[in-house]
Amino acid sequence: MKAQDRRTFLKHAGLSAASLTLPWQLAADTGNQTDRPDPSAPAIRVSIDGAGDALVARAFGILKDRIEQRVPQRLVLVSGDAQVVLAVDSALPTEAFRIDDAGDVIRISGGSSRGVLYGVGKFLRTSRYDGAFQPSAWRGTSAPKGTLRGMYFATHFHNWYHQASEAEIARYMEDLALWGVNAVMAIFPMINLHNWDDPQAAPAMAMLRRYAKTARALGLQFTTGINNALFIDAPEDIRATPLPDPLGRRGNHGHPICPSNPKGHAYIMENTRLLYEKLADVGLDIVCLWPYDEGGCACEQCSPWGSNGYLKLSRDQAALGREYFPELKTVLSTWMFDTPPEGEWQGLTDYLSADGEWLDYILADAHEDYPRYPLDSGVPGGRPLLNFPEISMWGNSPWGGYGANPLPARFQRLWDQVKHVVHGGFPYSEGIYEDMNKAAVLQFYWNPEQSARETLEEYIAYEFGAGVTPELLSLVELLEDSASRSYRKEPVDTAAVLRAYDLAESVNSRVPEWVRQNWRWEILHLRAILDRERFAGDGLETPAAEAAMLRLIEIYHCELETDDPYHHRVRPPLKSAVSRAGNK
Repeated sequence: MKAQDRRTFLKHAGLSAASLTLPWQLAADTGNQTDRPDPSAPAIRVSIDGAGDALVARAFGILKDRIEQRVPQRLVLVSGDAQVVLAVDSALPTEAFRIDDAGDVIRISGGSSRGVLYGVGKFLRTSRYDGAFQPSAWRGTSAPKGTLRGMYFATHFHNWYHQASEAEIARYMEDLALWGVNAVMAIFPMINLHNWDDPQAAPAMAMLRRYAKTARALGLQFTTGINNALFIDAPEDIRATPLPDPLGRRGNHGHPICPSNPKGHAYIMENTRLLYEKLADVGLDIVCLWPYDEGGCACEQCSPWGSNGYLKLSRDQAALGREYFPELKTVLSTWMFDTPPEGEWQGLTDYLSADGEWLDYILADAHEDYPRYPLDSGVPGGRPLLNFPEISMWGNSPWGGYGANPLPARFQRLWDQVKHVVHGGFPYSEGIYEDMNKAAVLQFYWNPEQSARETLEEYIAYEFGAGVTPELLSLVELLEDSASRSYRKEPVDTAAVLRAYDLAESVNSRVPEWVRQNWRWEILHLRAILDRERFAGDGLETPAAEAAMLRLIEIYHCELETDDPYHHRVRPPLKSAVSRAGNK
């Protein structure tokens, strides 16, 4: 791979339960979604207990928007005689929420303003919208078990995160916050840039800063990642020694620098300092330190990288970060440690027994099953353990190219391996098509004993209407079976594919207009269509397949003609689409 092939990174980027009957509930026969709230319908009155909290005010705005897009009623903010009250209750744990009643009033309380937002999420998901708003019957208190419930947005290849407008990103972060996320991660792509003066450096930094501002405005922790892979123009005499990679798992991507070379260490630290400086005014809460894929050095002084050079450099980068952000938390990734075995896990344990005060979390995961060392031998240094589930790419090339990729059984199996030890994680996300997977994993972090199926039941009832839950659970099961068989290169059950298509068509004919206009429904429906065409029909060049892919391209903000050599990884495989560089 030539360095210049990655330089299109930012080119043409866009800057872009039974229902509870209350006196104020509309009758169920008022019809489906209208273009705007019905002025003749009685409004839902909401008050905020304690004015002046911007995030609680935003929680009201989210509640108003999500309800009004589904039913004809309006939500109005009142100072008294409310039917729903939003309140911060300091007696609750910080991120916990409680939903309870005071007469005919529903009270949604949070231990903090972010707790209120999480409570609004639960209230919305457990309410019903079958022609009229039917408020949630769920009552109780809920607090998360996982302390760090993150999401990593891969902002590259002109995928949705790279191309979406600021308003779209903000709305999507709101949706994830409703599911319990409390941290988001995005990175500055030095791998694609020559230096800080590269014409694409300023747009890349502007994008990163937008993610930081958007996250922190929602009360979420902002995270970025760093390692020893830097700019294309890094001097040749400080470059790292390439890693041996006999298993093809670690990679030698990017332009890694040797931190054991004094000039190399100085170069890394100066550029790390500049990155921190450029984020100083927007804030950084967590830094994630990364060993492989991008990064690594196999010289004698750095080897074995994961338990030697990597740890020394990570400690220095963490210390520098705390000069700018005194409360900065650190996450040490162990991605691909001991592949092949080099004693990295044991070396990390030994290192942290003597020098580990600078480290807050350890992150681990793999391409398939979770690494055995922290499960069998304990977490090095006794630090809280995170996972890094790959929710986007498995059995799915192009990534999202055929629509939604729900894999609840896969992630339930992987979660069952670690739910007794992990404290959260950062799922790796390439786009919005794995929205169901995000919800399942985020709820694992919130309540380790809640199954993926239980989460999907909430998801389906909220996003697609309560009356189609059994059919859509069956549809998801059929889609996952087809994806799994295809990934294993086994024959796909064409009868099952056709059943999935029939289920999707049946549901599509019955759901209200607000569901049909919901991109989440569209990408699930389009997946059923494309599976029928590619596994039980005449392939991906049929009019039905081409129309489905064109719609996905529109939803994802893909480019029909591109100079990005990697855009084909995230764009549906439409034959007429043009890539002027790269593999396809």
